[in-house]
Amino acid sequence: MKTQSRHIVHAGINFISVPVPVVVPQTLLAFQQAVLAHGLEYNRLEAPKNTISLFRDAPYPLQITVSAHESQVGQLLILTPQPKGSLDLFIQEAEAAIQAYESIWSVPNRQIIQADATIRQLYETTSQHAFQELWESRLGQTSQALSAFGRPIRGGGLRFVMDPVVEDLPAQIEVKIESFLLDTTKVFVETQFTWPALATPQSSFSVRERIKKMDSYIETNVQAFISGERK
Repeated sequence: MKTQSRHIVHAGINFISVPVPVVVPQTLLAFQQAVLAHGLEYNRLEAPKNTISLFRDAPYPLQITVSAHESQVGQLLILTPQPKGSLDLFIQEAEAAIQAYESIWSVPNRQIIQADATIRQLYETTSQHAFQELWESRLGQTSQALSAFGRPIRGGGLRFVMDPVVEDLPAQIEVKIESFLLDTTKVFVETQFTWPALATPQSSFSVRERIKKMDSYIETNVQAFISGERK
């Protein structure tokens, strides 16, 4: 795998918190104004019951969603599908979206009860088929072993789920490494971090710290595994 060919195709971060945000016409309008005031533009609004979603298509996609769930928790989701900017730019815009959110729904006793973030990327391979590179080169298996399935293999991959390590990265980590079905010359990698509840009220969203830890883990650990640098 050509690690230098890394191309991010999705980045997102999601927060579940209490108390639940009040989503009414007044806060709907105020949040739109706050998003603009913090330097973020959008060109589409969707507002089903208890939800506000703002979408931007250019210069690259961005989605900001605030939801009040019946389970009495709030959700703040920020993501960019098919980003054209850098990961640092996504972090900056996510921080701006959170500042806009806090200007409307900041409360002294807010608590983040779960946070998760996802980064998806593609890598060029050094083989004609990405699954061949994973199966034969990385796992040391033979192509004949796949004949048990009785038909040609279009794609496949690996999935790893790792429990939190408090002294290192206090998050559950899930990594998927697969051949990309839309272009089987590429390896698709999805990395997701899930952070447990933070015990203290008014806990910080800490977007930059979370995303940077993920990015470092991908570059240091995930890429090393795929390329075979760590055996």
